[in-house]
Amino acid sequence: MPKPVTRDEERGTRILCIASVWGLFLTACNITVAATAPDGSFDNSSCISCHEKHDNELVRAWRASVHGKDKPVADCVACHGDSHKGAAVKARQDETCIDCHGDVREPTVHSYASSKHGLILKLEKKEWDWTQPLAQANYRTPGCAYCHMHSGEHNVSATVRGTDLLRENSKEIKSVQDATRRVCQDCHAPRYLSRLFENGERMLAIARMKVREAKDLLLQMREQYTLEELDAAAKQYEKMQSVHLKNVYLGIAHQSPDYQWWYGQPALDGDLLRIKGAISELIRIKSANEKQKACSPGGVGDKEKTK
Repeated sequence: MPKPVTRDEERGTRILCIASVWGLFLTACNITVAATAPDGSFDNSSCISCHEKHDNELVRAWRASVHGKDKPVADCVACHGDSHKGAAVKARQDETCIDCHGDVREPTVHSYASSKHGLILKLEKKEWDWTQPLAQANYRTPGCAYCHMHSGEHNVSATVRGTDLLRENSKEIKSVQDATRRVCQDCHAPRYLSRLFENGERMLAIARMKVREAKDLLLQMREQYTLEELDAAAKQYEKMQSVHLKNVYLGIAHQSPDYQWWYGQPALDGDLLRIKGAISELIRIKSANEKQKACSPGGVGDKEKTK
């Protein structure tokens, strides 16, 4: 007579059957994925036509970003290569981004590289498992892709301000801060992030004050001097707005003290002083010329003497 099956044995058998079925399901999924994702090679149009069918949201996000909007400047092949093999790993590493965004001395790259995040990544990146998704603090410190393509987000513009940093757009500020918070909260506490955002906005406000003071000064001087005479001051202002104001923003965004201060706020102070110095020199020259004209033969001063 067969030995009765105990309740524990019955439960174990049931679990084993479920596990076997689940394993067969996963194997089938892997076979299906392998069958629908050949190694390549591919061009960008092939990538888009396929992913529009299987993951259209990904393509839509890329097209909404600065990478893919209007005329694409960074396409699938540029970031992932022309094969599925190692495609994710390639796109997750900073070297892929740096190839397009300039060398290590270019401010966008250098401001991150000189931050604590950037230094840790430089020291440890060879030991990391780059097959891990860009989420849930899978990396000890975030690189370019972790912040700008978090959880597979392909709209890299979501965490970046517009180019006009003098314009204070509250809607844009909230949108960028919300997107950034979703990334940073993987590692940092909400209160800490709020303080960082508040401090960053104050830093930008101070930087804008300096730029606007220089702008107002130049507008006033245009009533007294020609564009040619103001050329040196105008060029200094252009550098102030396009380089040093941006450096402050990069220092805030990448949490780089060097760019918040050394390459940012003090550089703006220097710009403002140079602009004021150039204008003071114009005033001095104009005053000296007027005095010389007054004292020259036939001038106002000479006429006064002959009375």
